[in-house]
Amino acid sequence: MAGQKTEKATPKRRREQRKEGNVVLSQDIVGAGTLMCIFGILKVMGAKFAGSIESGLNYFFRTMGQNLSGNHDIEQRFAIAGIIAAEVLIPIFAASVIAGVVITMAQTKLLVAPRAARISFSKINPINGFKNLFSPKSLAETLKSIIKIAVIGVLMFNEIKSYVPQMLNIYGLKVSSSLSWTSNLVLTVCFKASIAFLIIGVFDYFFQWWDFERRIMMSKEEVKEEFKNLEGNPETKARIKAEQRRMAQMRQMQAVPSADVVIRNPTHYAVALKYDREKMRAPVVVAKGQNNVALKIVEIAVASRVHVLENRPLAQALYKAVEVGDEIPEEFYKAVAEILAYIYRLKRAGRG
Repeated sequence: MAGQKTEKATPKRRREQRKEGNVVLSQDIVGAGTLMCIFGILKVMGAKFAGSIESGLNYFFRTMGQNLSGNHDIEQRFAIAGIIAAEVLIPIFAASVIAGVVITMAQTKLLVAPRAARISFSKINPINGFKNLFSPKSLAETLKSIIKIAVIGVLMFNEIKSYVPQMLNIYGLKVSSSLSWTSNLVLTVCFKASIAFLIIGVFDYFFQWWDFERRIMMSKEEVKEEFKNLEGNPETKARIKAEQRRMAQMRQMQAVPSADVVIRNPTHYAVALKYDREKMRAPVVVAKGQNNVALKIVEIAVASRVHVLENRPLAQALYKAVEVGDEIPEEFYKAVAEILAYIYRLKRAGRG
């Protein structure tokens, strides 16, 4: 059907989507990674946090019965409370922010999209918002959330259930010991739940990738129109030509080791020739170049043990008269034949 989106998005379409801030991003992975960092910090630094809170509480209980003599005492208590809060909250806040930013950037490949930050009135339109509330995508997201909550809830329930026998024994412990055991249990269960959340996030990432690829697909007409526009763009033409030159040069360099001889004009010209009596009517130019390219051809030839001979007029004439992949004209037969005969004699002498 005309207009049916059956083609994969072109690189240009992908660049445009990226500029708009439309990339594959799983918020579940971001959330799970952030939670894992928070619970990890609490697990590692929990004792230090508990010590800070305990010392702060001891101070407040000690001074609770004392009269506040002035603003200095009030300020001192607020300062101590602020220090304790900072010692506990700053590491947690920093870990959550860093984890969220790093995981988001890793998914979006360091995307910074100013266009995505612009206010769109269509997004804040209440009518559109009401429509989106009951859209297939919103319903699918709601269903996903229910499934996630159910799965993580079941896992947490089973994990807690495995600790029930130990829970029955904490009544004989000191208050500090029972609190320590309970906090460790909560952190362990939450950390395992965040791992399950992360696994769900991985599946969600692949779903988001599939959905993104589906949404940016193009019709055959759109692809044709885009290529038609690109062909008229001078920058695109220049980029295509540069890429074609680069690929052609790469193919030439790969062909140099198969050559029989490289004829050079010490630094300005180099022409690589190949001749197979059974398959070719005349020697063929497999690579040629000027200046730096000529030096590269000679370098590869030497490394590949291809004979390199200096013949200034012949190298210059072959470079100007023959294209890569073409046979040499008859006017060069005699000069090239003499060179090849010399090369063959050297090879036979080397074997002898």
